Amino acid sequence: MTELLNKLREHFPEEDLEFRVGATNTDKTMGLALAYVQARAIQNRLDEVLGVENWKVAYKEIQGGFLCTLSIRINNEWISKEDGASTTDYESIKGGISSAFKRVASSGFGIGRYLYNARNSWFPIKPQGKGFVFATTPKLELNDKEPKKEKLPDKTEDKPLVLDFGKYKGYTLEEIYKKDISYIKYLRDKSRDVNIIKTCERLLEGK
Repeated sequence: MTELLNKLREHFPEEDLEFRVGATNTDKTMGLALAYVQARAIQNRLDEVLGVENWKVAYKEIQGGFLCTLSIRINNEWISKEDGASTTDYESIKGGISSAFKRVASSGFGIGRYLYNARNSWFPIKPQGKGFVFATTPKLELNDKEPKKEKLPDKTEDKPLVLDFGKYKGYTLEEIYKKDISYIKYLRDKSRDVNIIKTCERLLEGK
């Protein structure tokens, strides 16, 4: 089992990664790059390592999103894990299903989990539709065993972060705290952005 799980958790080539703008500076010129493995690449990995007959997925619609159950068969025993995601701004149903699948692959079986060790890197962004996309393709950089402290670009220092996702897109964390403290707790527990986590902790501690 360990050998199969290690193969599932191997790093992906950069062409199998995609990046989402996780937060923007107040000038909306720079965005925090969050890296994810494409759903297609995860499906290919499962096919190659386990075989098409040894994994399956099921989805359940929940309020505001989808719950995905990913099951894999090892030594003739099925092992299932669950995780969920909210619908997305673009192609909300398809995006929500895809996000739930990618999330359970990572949280349940460690597929692509190494991306949580990516450095907090900021890149130029440009408007697209109701949100933002990167003006240039971000480059993935993983932290060393002793992560170096990353600094925000000069224009972002001492300025509040503005979310570029979810139901409070366009709000600062301070504004969200005044409106919905439960969402701040959610971000503290689920966010992959160290700056967002630390700010949420500071707000919840009343500092």
